[in-house]
Amino acid sequence: MIKHLTSLQNKYVKELFCLKNSSEKKKLNRFIIEGNDLVNLAYKNNQLDLVICLKEQEKFSSIDQFIVNQAIIEKLSNNKSTPKIIGVAHFDKKEINGNTLVYLDHVQDPGNVGTIIRTALSFSYSGVLLSSGCASIYNEKVIQSSKGAIFKIPVLEDCQIDDLKKKEYQIVSTSLNNAVDYSNVNLKKRFVLVFGNEGQGIDKELLKKSDLLIKIPMNNIDSLNVAVAAGIIMNHYRN
Repeated sequence: MIKHLTSLQNKYVKELFCLKNSSEKKKLNRFIIEGNDLVNLAYKNNQLDLVICLKEQEKFSSIDQFIVNQAIIEKLSNNKSTPKIIGVAHFDKKEINGNTLVYLDHVQDPGNVGTIIRTALSFSYSGVLLSSGCASIYNEKVIQSSKGAIFKIPVLEDCQIDDLKKKEYQIVSTSLNNAVDYSNVNLKKRFVLVFGNEGQGIDKELLKKSDLLIKIPMNNIDSLNVAVAAGIIMNHYRN
């Protein structure tokens, strides 16, 4: 279906504007993505519902297209540099059953969440699990900083560590206290790497439930950015 929309008051345009609201995005499992790279990745992974563009796009002929003017594109965009194409995508919600998982405990910076998702994909981890209180996967900064990884690796929100323990995963948490050098220990076949909040680290109750506490030895500083630390540890245990 191709629709030509020219008014900001059009009902379809108003429905699209609603997708800029965090609660609506999560409720509908639909969100706006911007630019050719993200739109193409969502399309390749069958997660693109429609495109909004200035002229008809033949390569997206199998899905709905809204042909709009520059004013509508600018209204929908969150970027300073307005894209030529915008998409509406959805997440395929799947259960994660792989052997190597990443769990984020109250990681609130969307750039960190997106970067960790991207890194987990690049190192072939099975999926990323987010606790309540993490930056949402529907957050545009999470989506942008993941560079499209969010369409390629399973990511689930509002997850509980107890559910992973029941599935007999080894829970391996990062900590500055009572922890061993990550490079000196081997992990079991099925494990979850846990990374915590930027300021507070991992919740104390979660630490108590962990099977192993690990740390990165450091000089001249007492902590690293969570995305940097996650990258170092994920790379070490990737095999």
